[in-house]
Amino acid sequence: MEQALSEAWLRLLRDHSALVSGGNEDAITNQLMTELVVLRSIECPAGFHAGLFGMPVRDGKVPSWDGKSIDQMPDITIYPAIPRHNIADQRHDALFYECKVLDKTRGLNLYRSQGIERFTQGRYAWRMPHAGMVAYVLESSEISPTTALTDYFSHVNKAGKTIGSELGAFIAPTSVEKAKTVYVSDVAESKHFRTVPVLSGKMGVISLRHLWLIATPIS
Repeated sequence: MEQALSEAWLRLLRDHSALVSGGNEDAITNQLMTELVVLRSIECPAGFHAGLFGMPVRDGKVPSWDGKSIDQMPDITIYPAIPRHNIADQRHDALFYECKVLDKTRGLNLYRSQGIERFTQGRYAWRMPHAGMVAYVLESSEISPTTALTDYFSHVNKAGKTIGSELGAFIAPTSVEKAKTVYVSDVAESKHFRTVPVLSGKMGVISLRHLWLIATPIS
C-alpha cells in the first residue's frame, strides 16, 4: 500500500504542485485519494487493484472503542475487496491512515496529538494490529521519520518521562523499507502499547508505519 501512496504522491507533485505548496492538509489528502482511485483502476503499482483492495475512502466514520463517539474519521480507509472471514466487526477490518502536514508551524507535537495518539488511545484502528501515519513534508530540516521520531521520542517532559514512554513506545522507530525516490522517505515502524482498549485474549499493541512524502528533497 505504501508503494501506491508513494506513486500517488509523485503524480500529485507532477500535476498539482500548487495545491501541495498551498499546504492545506484536506486538499492534499483529497487529491491524493483521487490519484489512488486512478492507480487502483490501472493496477499501478503491481498488486494494487480492485481484486484485492476496496475503493479508498476519505474521512470514513467509525466508532471509538468505547462507543462514546460514532464519528471518528481516519483520513484514509481502505477495506479489503472481499471481506475476510471470522472478523467480529467488518467496519474495523481495514487499512487506516492518518495524514499530517509537517512544515514550519506544524511539527511533531501535532503529528503526535492529532495523529499517533488517535491510534494509541483507541480512537482509530483499535481492532487492528497495525495502522499508518502519512506526513506531507513541506518544510523541514529532517525528512527521515526514523531519525526524527527517534529523537522526538527521547525528549523528556517536566515529569521526567520521555515522549516515547508517554506514547507507549516499547521499540525505537526502525527503518523497515527503503525509499525508491528522493520524494518519499524510508518507511519507519514504531510499536506502541495502547492505553485502551484491551481486547480479550489480545495484547493492547499497535504497530504504526510512518510514510513521509517529501515536497522538496534536501540537496
